[in-house]
Amino acid sequence: MASSSNISTVYNILQEYNLPPGILPDNVKSFSIASNGYFVIDLYGECYVDFEYVVYYAPRVSGFLGYGSISNLEGVQIRSYLIWYGVNYIKVDLPYSDFVYIQFG
Repeated sequence: MASSSNISTVYNILQEYNLPPGILPDNVKSFSIASNGYFVIDLYGECYVDFEYVVYYAPRVSGFLGYGSISNLEGVQIRSYLIWYGVNYIKVDLPYSDFVYIQFG
């Protein structure tokens, strides 16, 4: 696994996969990514981010990067009507638009 503690680099990698850098919080401590796209991101701690819904990030987030998508996502939850659901898939339109699709449940 390639590894880095350079925070700006993880956001650059997201952009290389046609994913918006804003899908991650700004408290990334370190990350690693394997040649098959499997990644692990360590945050400085858990956090909550307000998008259209409240999103929870655990101290460790992992999954598989694909062009325009993240699958098998772990460590991310979304709140809908006071119930928390695990987010397991994120996708964007290709070519890129402002829409991010989230599969949870």
